[in-house]
Parts: sequence; C-alpha cells; structure tokens
Amino acid sequence: MLIIIIFKDNTNNFRMELYNLHAEMNGTGFSLAYLFLENNRRYEKGICTMIIQSFFTKLRNMGLYLEFIFTDKDFA
Repeated sequence: MLIIIIFKDNTNNFRMELYNLHAEMNGTGFSLAYLFLENNRRYEKGICTMIIQSFFTKLRNMGLYLEFIFTDKDFA
C-alpha cells in the first residue's frame, strides 16, 4: 500500500490548509483521513507542527503504521 499526503492551501472558502492522507492499493486510490488546519500565521512557532504530529499520532494509535511518507509539501 502506498500512502501519500496531499497538501492544498487556500482551496476552500475558509482559507484553511487541507491535508489529505491518500492510500493507493492495486491502482485504486482511497482517502483515509483529512485534516483541515486554520493557519492564519498568528500561531506561536511550532503550533501547526504539533497539530500535524498529533493528527498522525492518532492515526497510528488507530492501527495505521506508516513505513515512509510521500508528501508534496515543499518544506516537509
């Protein structure tokens, strides 16, 4: 199974960042989870990183273990 994180910025009316955890298996894609993150650049340094880490920790606690991750986020 291939897991891809797709990041889209300002793609909705609320100007929230959208993270899509997308899996591909046998040529078929599935969205496993979404994270909408309000990032108005007013958070203290590191807050957004902590939110994203918490998101993946919760997925791991639900039994989703990732060996590696592909992402299109430039500064990932």
